[in-house]
Amino acid sequence: MLTLLTFQLLLGMLVFCAHVSWRRSWRLAALPVAALLLDLLYTPLILPWDVPDISVTGIAIKSLYFTACCVVMAAALHCCASVTWLESMIIVVAGYSLQHISYNLFGLVVNAWHSGKPSWLYSVTSMAILLTVCGLAYLCVGRNFSVDEEKTRSRIGWVAACMAAIVLMVVLSMVFVQKKSVEVQTVGYVYDSICVVLLLALLVLASANSRLYNDLMAMRQVDRLKAQHYELAKENIDLINIRCHDIRKMVGSLYADDGRIPTADMINKVQENIRIYDAMFHTGNDSLDVLLTEKSLYCSAHGITFTCIADGGKLGFMDSSDLYSLFGNIIDNAIESVQQIANPSQRIINISVCAAGQLLVIREDNYYSDDRAPVMHKGVPVTSKPDTINHGFGMRSIAWQVHRYQGEMTITTDDNVFAISIVLPIPN
Repeated sequence: MLTLLTFQLLLGMLVFCAHVSWRRSWRLAALPVAALLLDLLYTPLILPWDVPDISVTGIAIKSLYFTACCVVMAAALHCCASVTWLESMIIVVAGYSLQHISYNLFGLVVNAWHSGKPSWLYSVTSMAILLTVCGLAYLCVGRNFSVDEEKTRSRIGWVAACMAAIVLMVVLSMVFVQKKSVEVQTVGYVYDSICVVLLLALLVLASANSRLYNDLMAMRQVDRLKAQHYELAKENIDLINIRCHDIRKMVGSLYADDGRIPTADMINKVQENIRIYDAMFHTGNDSLDVLLTEKSLYCSAHGITFTCIADGGKLGFMDSSDLYSLFGNIIDNAIESVQQIANPSQRIINISVCAAGQLLVIREDNYYSDDRAPVMHKGVPVTSKPDTINHGFGMRSIAWQVHRYQGEMTITTDDNVFAISIVLPIPN
């Protein structure tokens, strides 16, 4: 006799598999086959213990059976989808939560009915409740649910939480609800459902919080690396200043050596070295000068026209590392974009920094190629690289820096021009 218990569990699991990558092979049969075998074992193993006076042995056997169902279904999911063991266990627990909520709601409906209802009505009602719960769960949670194991802080904590949820749901149902009076069952179903909903919410929120926490840690690590880069770049710029000063002295001494007139080749070599000084910026902010000079030198060497009009004196309220991180990410993203353009005349980056009253306005615009159009999500472009785990922090870091200084950011992508505008309040 089939109870369809494990098939209900399977349906609950599928709610949380919207972002799961399935294997296209015979392995896809693992889930339904596992569900069928476990359901066939329910009658000989569990029904003998389904008596009014349930014993400790009965509770233990039922607990082991339900735990085994979860483990086997997790193994089957791991077999037929590209998910880790941790992801499988979390999806199974979340699916079992939905099945258990449906079971409790069905119990409330049955207690509200009078006896004498046809058996088919119970089956239809049970399936209708399950489909309703799963549908609502998918719309509210499932379609955006994903487990990112690379960014999960503690695997042991995840597994322990999953196992604790399984034990809690099974024991609460068997000990405090089943085989009791109607009044006790009603209270138990309501209490049990509330506990399961809270557990499911905790599972989902913990996943989101882990990703946010690790994203923030990664962005801070990027900022620390950029600060170290700033120190190295500053030393390089200082060396360039010294070198240019020495070269200018060399030019003055060329005509003094032995009274000979220098050849055109000698003058051209010196002038070629002096041109590096044209890339130097003097905006009124040392940190910005270092960054702009470094990026300008890189652009000159790679055929990119880099222009900047900036009143760096208005940036004094920003920490040097924050400033370097903000402008560094903006310029790096622009360089990466224009390097993909075949037309040299469109490999242009324009930046302006000015004050409008008590507001600082930062604007950057650059062309982008047709095949590299930014993909926007909630007003912010997402990384075009396949590895979204280790990339995409640049734009998020920009947004975080803007938010930190209580500013606003606007991005447009009209006419193959990417433009970012940032407005920051200038403290008094």
